[in-house]
Amino acid sequence: MKNSMELPKDCVVVGVDLGATNMQIGVVNAEGKIIGRCKRKTKASEGRDTVIRRLVEGIERALVDASIPRERLFSVGVGAPSAVDFDNGIVLKAGNLGWEDVPLRDMLAKELRCPVALDNDVNVAAWGEAQLGAARGKPDTLAVWVGTGLGAGLILGGKLWRGPRHTAGEIGQVVLFPGGQPGMMTVEDICSRTGIVNAIKRLMPMYPESALHRLLAEKTDESGAVGTIGSSTLARALEKNDELAHKVIDRSAEFLGVAIANIVTMLSIECVVLGGGVTEALGEAYVSRVRRGFERNVFPNTLRKTEILASTLNDDAGVLGAAMLAIA
Repeated sequence: MKNSMELPKDCVVVGVDLGATNMQIGVVNAEGKIIGRCKRKTKASEGRDTVIRRLVEGIERALVDASIPRERLFSVGVGAPSAVDFDNGIVLKAGNLGWEDVPLRDMLAKELRCPVALDNDVNVAAWGEAQLGAARGKPDTLAVWVGTGLGAGLILGGKLWRGPRHTAGEIGQVVLFPGGQPGMMTVEDICSRTGIVNAIKRLMPMYPESALHRLLAEKTDESGAVGTIGSSTLARALEKNDELAHKVIDRSAEFLGVAIANIVTMLSIECVVLGGGVTEALGEAYVSRVRRGFERNVFPNTLRKTEILASTLNDDAGVLGAAMLAIA
């Protein structure tokens, strides 16, 4: 684990991946291994104080799971699903949590009585991949996380690049179709799971034989409520060689490749890591689709050699990246 010499003997750090629905907490030792875990509901609807209390309780439970006494906790890192003022430890605006200008770093540090580091969730996932995962040893890396939404973390010269206003990496908000219909203009609109699902729903009446009709019917509950199209459902549709799923996912992957090509062309990035629920569920076939879109659009041709890789840390990228941030 990089910087492990900075950890006092027998101490550990804790990494927190704070989501709007769930929080994942890991106790990480000096070798970069997760030795204790806790996953629990965030319960954002119950308010900020409830979330912070559940965070503190979750950290304590993870320490118990690792058989580590509280006094051996050196520091804590947190990845939050929002723009973050890293220097001042403030969650600027997290609509999915209902938070704005919350000094989460200092609030947690007061409760835990140890140093706390706070950053955007995709930034910490990128940092995890750069330190312990697919981008290890690559000082110039773009990490793109494709899930319900879509975001990126940018590492330049071996350091996280946040920008002077703490908003670097918002690739999801890059406009692909200026003046287009609302909800159909940006990279996130087209390439996130939400964007893919919205496109599928618009097109399903035109594809009555699509396997997605049956897959959704299988998920309909007794009340008649239709199930959702999650990443695993998309993966099953591709496995069945479903025409509609292929059409929409191929298009979204192509446009994501275009967006990545634009960034690599501008910054000459040497490595791109793809992660998130969509990437993990759809696997190497999806990464290859993105890579094809990238190679057709990047300039100059020498940049086609840029590595485009799947995350190797997967769900642990946020926890491990947050832990690494806590000792950076």
